[in-house]
Amino acid sequence: MPPMAAKEPANPLEKRELLQADKPNPAKIDAVAAAMGAEGRWPEAVDYVEISKNPELLAKAEADAVKRGAAWLLSQADRIRGKASPPETWVRLAESAQAAERWIDAVRALGLAGRETEAEALRQAKCPDYDPFKPLGK
Repeated sequence: MPPMAAKEPANPLEKRELLQADKPNPAKIDAVAAAMGAEGRWPEAVDYVEISKNPELLAKAEADAVKRGAAWLLSQADRIRGKASPPETWVRLAESAQAAERWIDAVRALGLAGRETEAEALRQAKCPDYDPFKPLGK
C-alpha cells in the first residue's frame, strides 16, 4: 500500500482531533510528522511523533536536535522514548549549539552530559544572566 499523503492540519482544532482521537490514525500521524520533518520542522513534528512513537521518526528528531543544537527537542525525544540520551549525545549537541551560538542550549546540554564545570564556565562567559535553576522568562 502506498504511503498516505501527508496533509498538515489546517487549524488547531483539526490538529487536536488528529492527535487526541479515541483511535488515532498512526499512518496519517506518521505521514504528517515525516512531512514536517522533511521541511526541518522537527520541533513541531515531535507532537505527532509523541502519539505514534515511531522509532524511525523519533531517531530523525533526535538527529535533528543534535545537528541544530536544540536541547529542548532532544529532551522531548528522551521523554517520548522513556530513556535518557547518553552523555556523548548531549556533548555532540552542546558542540552544535556552541557553533550556532545557542549558548543556553549548550549550557543545558553540558549539564545533562555531566559536565557541570564546563557548563558553568560557558554560562559565565556567554550567558551570565541565564540561571539554569530559574524558569526562563521569570
